[in-house]
Amino acid sequence: MLGLLTGVYVYDTFFPALSELGGEQRFITLSMVMDIRYGYVAIALGIIFLALSFFLNSIDPAKKFDRGQEKQPLLRREWGWLPTGIIAGLMIFITTAQGQYLSFSGSFLALGAHIADFFGWTMQSVPAVSDNTAWRAMLILGVFPGAFLSSLLANTIKQEKVTPLFQAAFGNRLYLRLATVFIGGVLMIVGALTGGGCTTGAFMSGWPTLSIGSFAMGMTFFGTAMLTAHILYFRRYRLVHEVKEKERLNLAND
Repeated sequence: MLGLLTGVYVYDTFFPALSELGGEQRFITLSMVMDIRYGYVAIALGIIFLALSFFLNSIDPAKKFDRGQEKQPLLRREWGWLPTGIIAGLMIFITTAQGQYLSFSGSFLALGAHIADFFGWTMQSVPAVSDNTAWRAMLILGVFPGAFLSSLLANTIKQEKVTPLFQAAFGNRLYLRLATVFIGGVLMIVGALTGGGCTTGAFMSGWPTLSIGSFAMGMTFFGTAMLTAHILYFRRYRLVHEVKEKERLNLAND
C-alpha cells in the first residue's frame, strides 16, 4: 500500500512527460473495427475467455502449492478465480449503474490528491478534488477493513504466512519481501497510471466495453506478469530444487 501511494507521487512528479506518452487517446472498440453489433462480439468473447480461463487454471503450475487448502473450510481458504470473478463482475455492474468507473489505480490517485489537498498541495495530475475523487478514494479506504475481515474469517489475523511459492524460491527473508513488494507497488501504479488503467480499470472494467486499448493493456499485463513470475519464481524454484536434490544424492552416496 505504501509502495502504491509512493508511486502516485512519483507519477505526479513526472506527469508532464508521462502524460505525453502514446499521443492522443481515442476510444476504439472491437465491434467498431469488425463492424459487428456489440452484443454478438461480447457474447462470443465471453465464451472464449471463460473457456480459456478454465484451461489456464487446469495447467497452472502454482496449483501444486495450494493443494493443502482443498480440505480447509470455505472461509479459510482461497476461493479461486471463478467465485471471486463473479463478485468482481457484480461490483463493476453496480458501479457502472451508478454512472461511475471502477478503477483501483485511479482510486489511489484520487486518495493521493485528497491527502495532498489536506496539506495544501495541488497535484499536477489531479488539479482539483471533488465528490467524484472522494468517491474513488473511498474504494482504497475500504481495502483496509476488507483485508482485516478476510484475515479474521480465515483465522490468520494473528499470524503471517509466507506464501509457499515465495518461500520455495526466496526463503523467509523479511527485508527481501519488503523491498520486493514496495518497489513492485511503485512500478505497478506508475505503469498503470501512465497506461491509463490497471487490472481493475483497464482489464475488468475496460474489457466489457470491447475497448481495443483495454485489450492491449490486459494482454501486456498478463504477458509481462507470466514472464516475470516464471523468471522470479518457477525458474528459480527449479534451480533451488535441483541444487537441493544434488545435495540429497551426495549425502545418500556418502
